Amino acid sequence: LDVFFVPPHPVRNPLLFATQKMGPLSIAFATTLLLAALVRADYNVVDSGLTPTGMRLNLQMTSPGPYGSDIATPAVEVTYVSSNILRVRIYDDDDKRWEVPNVLRIRMPRFPPKTMNYKFSYTTAPFGFAVQRASGGDVLFNTTGLPFNFENYFLTMSSSMVNDPVVYGLGERVESLRLPYNNPNPFTIWARDVGTPTFKNLYGAHPFYLEMRNGQAHGVFLLNSNGMDINLQSGKITYNVIGGILDFFFVIGPSPDAAIKQYHEIIGKPHFPPYWSLGFHQCRWGYKTLNETMAVVANYSANQLPLDTMWNDIDYMNGYRDFTTDPVNYPASQMAAFVSNLHANGQKYVLMTDPGIKIDPGYAPYEQGLKDGIFLKDVDGKPYVGKVWPGLVHFPDFTHPDTQSYWYKQFDTFRQTTGINFDGVWIDMNEIANFCDGNCPANAPKAPLNSTFDPNNPPYKIWNGGEPIYSHTISIAAQQYASGVYNLHSLYGHTEASATKHVIETMLRKRSLIVTRSSFAGTGHFTAHWLGDNTSDWPDLYYSIPGILTMQMFGIPLVGADICGFNGATTPELCARWHQLGALYPFSRNHNAIGQPDQEPYRFGPEITNMIRTALQIRYSLLPYYYTLFYHAHDIGGTVWRPLFFEFPNDPKLLGMDTQFMVGAWLMACPVLTQGATSVQCYFPAGATWYHLFDKSVVKGQGQTQVFDAPLLGQVNIFVRSGGIVPMQKPALNTVQSRQNPFSFVVALDDKGTAVGNLFIDDGESIDSIKSGQYTYIKLSVRQSTLIVDPSSTGNTDFLQPVTMLVIFGLQPNSVHNITAQRHCCRKLVH
Repeated sequence: LDVFFVPPHPVRNPLLFATQKMGPLSIAFATTLLLAALVRADYNVVDSGLTPTGMRLNLQMTSPGPYGSDIATPAVEVTYVSSNILRVRIYDDDDKRWEVPNVLRIRMPRFPPKTMNYKFSYTTAPFGFAVQRASGGDVLFNTTGLPFNFENYFLTMSSSMVNDPVVYGLGERVESLRLPYNNPNPFTIWARDVGTPTFKNLYGAHPFYLEMRNGQAHGVFLLNSNGMDINLQSGKITYNVIGGILDFFFVIGPSPDAAIKQYHEIIGKPHFPPYWSLGFHQCRWGYKTLNETMAVVANYSANQLPLDTMWNDIDYMNGYRDFTTDPVNYPASQMAAFVSNLHANGQKYVLMTDPGIKIDPGYAPYEQGLKDGIFLKDVDGKPYVGKVWPGLVHFPDFTHPDTQSYWYKQFDTFRQTTGINFDGVWIDMNEIANFCDGNCPANAPKAPLNSTFDPNNPPYKIWNGGEPIYSHTISIAAQQYASGVYNLHSLYGHTEASATKHVIETMLRKRSLIVTRSSFAGTGHFTAHWLGDNTSDWPDLYYSIPGILTMQMFGIPLVGADICGFNGATTPELCARWHQLGALYPFSRNHNAIGQPDQEPYRFGPEITNMIRTALQIRYSLLPYYYTLFYHAHDIGGTVWRPLFFEFPNDPKLLGMDTQFMVGAWLMACPVLTQGATSVQCYFPAGATWYHLFDKSVVKGQGQTQVFDAPLLGQVNIFVRSGGIVPMQKPALNTVQSRQNPFSFVVALDDKGTAVGNLFIDDGESIDSIKSGQYTYIKLSVRQSTLIVDPSSTGNTDFLQPVTMLVIFGLQPNSVHNITAQRHCCRKLVH
């Protein structure tokens, strides 16, 4: 598109002429981009002063922005939160604006930190600010001389960036790990119910990015839930936001791991999942009867395939009504007996719950919601009418103070009346998804009453994948208790996740598994996530890796993709390869759509079944290592899977690598991602020796690529990094059984003959096991030819099992000749 305009800045409504025929939405989007680029407000600093934890600046507008309703006198509050976290908050001091509630988990300080690894500076006319590293002076964020607008419904701020920046995050979307630069479309942050098309905004809203420069990392988080476009173009990053305030947090790193932990300190460290949730899961939309569901469990057992958790999609419901069962196909009494049998076998059960409550007189959840007044409201103040699987519905408002008790009552009544003692809950369709674009049944949004501003048609049109802001969702003019949907849309899944986690764990009195589709910054503090409705094809097998790695940065480590794909027909080869990779996912589940061919692991003949069995046995053998990584993420923040550059930040070849990944610090996986392959190229970073976990081959890392055999009926090539100790356990058919088996330690000595590792053990489900000290944490190390087993806590030793095998890589003559247990409790461990 060639765009011509007259006259130039500062005209508020320049004429637009397009040389190509465009659709109405494209013209609207191009117009908003043009206005945003051409017309900028200017602000000067008119007053400044120190505060106990930073400084405050008062601004005065000197020229207006493009759309009107300018905030004439915004304030800037600078807070030195910690040595490595800086907050810059730009807001309207005269009129309270929308700010995101209940996301920040970090306490704002009363006093400044003793040391600060950053510097903040600003210019006065016009106002701009910069954030630098204290050491070396690298400028991380610099708005000086770039557009800054602060209007009621349009806020924009830009920062200069280095040429071809190395940036990650800004999700959720299907994309490579490293984000493309100079992309023609912006990174829209706005929760959206739409399959999994590449690049377009999807289910979650995460306005955070991590940037790498010269081996060092920093991150930028904009705490804002309104719709926004973020452009990475022309030597800068630009935020175009349609409401709220500009509330920036800067994390200084300098390592990628440190920057992400600092971000998690802000939004909340990840939820600590129950041990069983790390086992293998089976689900599909289309198990039409309970007998089909039971047959799947029986076939897993008959084929000696590990299975921890069986799931049901909406098939079990009566007419797709929440908190009901189909009396013919899923009789409640038979479901209760089925779940009891799962429990007797050491297995668990998870069921689906959607937020839409069917409008159905006599249906208790509907009647109770009306009585309690907890449904979202339309512009006329009546309960909002949407449409999803059961037909016309109302949606609970999870910002309403009475909704959590309503939600508890529905789950508890269902559990008590049916006897179905479920173990976890799957919350879907919570963007909010709607089968109408706006109001139903009109399939168009209503404009608000008595207002000149229509939230469905704001002056700046975010890209939103080329669709209106209300596409596939409810009217943006609808109202919730805390504010309008215009402000809260991308928080719906987050608020439902928080409420559901609290309700279920209060009810069960133990840790549970809540898996959500929609998410926001901090959702991982409550729940897990799956990557949504992917496709049974080879590109989506690959995209699962950057999808999982990015969610780790967003603070949701328990995440995975639907193994073998959700939409479309898989093939034996693709499903085999997907199980090889998926067996290493943090959250590992086979799931597909109604009407698609069966894809359970036993469907493809004995050879592939045997291979998948081995893949799952590898997963179960690694669960002590995974569980310890989840404990660390919960305790101090951080990742379970991580990109290779997290461990080797000075290797530029790793900055875009998303076909390999690290599990923790000590395991590297190199999966097959292409059809017909019988070998795979694996890259080995310098600075470590790598030991093949299975064939015991040795590779000296020198920044080189090496080809390894990867037969279809084999396993993913997994390498142990020198210097690490990986705790493992003999696998079984579920985690109850495997936790009764002996441990083994895989020790990979470095060139100094040393190695370190750790092992966390508790009962796997108690809510307060860490707070109450009911766990054992063991530090493992090799030094001076001795393997030392040193527990720093021994509150619960019930799940300690003996170590019956040591695998030691890099062993030189007499390099290990003694094993020492530092406390009596662990003598059993090394007997």
